[in-house]
Amino acid sequence: MRRLFLILCLLLLVTALGSSASLAQSKLDASIFSYDGKDFVRTETTLMKEGQAAVGTKLAPDSPAYKALIAKHSYTGPMTLFGKDYQANYAPLTGEDGKLTGALFVGVPK
Repeated sequence: MRRLFLILCLLLLVTALGSSASLAQSKLDASIFSYDGKDFVRTETTLMKEGQAAVGTKLAPDSPAYKALIAKHSYTGPMTLFGKDYQANYAPLTGEDGKLTGALFVGVPK
């Protein structure tokens, strides 16, 4: 879990430094996904859906982020999540055996 926290912190930093907005001017959103062999499901998130945390929602299988993560690649680019546009960063998480276990998301609202 500590490793996951460190990775998430690094993603937050990369997103903040890579965007034109500074940390002081923008709110970052983040999610931790589990992967069950088919779906990436948000287990922790700052994203909101209908006024509640979007925990339990899935990453759309037709999204470019999903396609990259399935191939164990990161995705950086635009995403629309729950009606809000983001400059997004997704990174795959793998176990010691190399199998995909989840993903991390960090995004800066546009």
